[in-house]
Amino acid sequence: MMQGLSGEKVVEVATRLFAGLGYDMTSLDLIADALGVPVAAVKEVAGSKRELYMCVMERVFEAKRVRMQEIVDSPVDGREAAYRIAEAYLDFYVQQPQLLALWTHRWVSDAAEITDVEDRYLRPLMRLAARKIGDVVPDDLGPYGFLGVVLWCINGFLGTGLLAPGNGMMRVDDPESVKYFRVILHTVIDRMLARPQGEAA
Repeated sequence: MMQGLSGEKVVEVATRLFAGLGYDMTSLDLIADALGVPVAAVKEVAGSKRELYMCVMERVFEAKRVRMQEIVDSPVDGREAAYRIAEAYLDFYVQQPQLLALWTHRWVSDAAEITDVEDRYLRPLMRLAARKIGDVVPDDLGPYGFLGVVLWCINGFLGTGLLAPGNGMMRVDDPESVKYFRVILHTVIDRMLARPQGEAA
């Protein structure tokens, strides 16, 4: 291993480049250049580009899983957990917007040859959340439908913002815009958790 080159540093630089350029446009040569080391040194520390990409996605997944597990293990009921799960997801990416870019690239077919990313790094989180909120979500929506809508709403705001009530756009880098969106998000959740007339709670 090249002296002074840590796995942590390689992952940090790779995360920045994968988020900025996407997997397909980021080569090991580019990562090595950013680190100021030979490609062989990157391979020695982190393996192939695919292995490095999966390591980056694993780091993001694990950070989210820890927060999700805290909510699932807490004594709050499923309804309160639904709000907390949404808030945790929003806050995670508001605080680290570059990490959402990893998924944004993925949504436009970046790293398309790596077919198991969603099953490895998204599905387990959905299952974890679904077990906690399943009893409070109306049957005609279901926990996966509920979570899908919540994530679409949050991802849409994070990626494109909202039209402001007067003029212009409300973006995620404006705390007041985030505050405004939270109110909308809670309202959407309220509506989705409302039981259809005649359905028992």
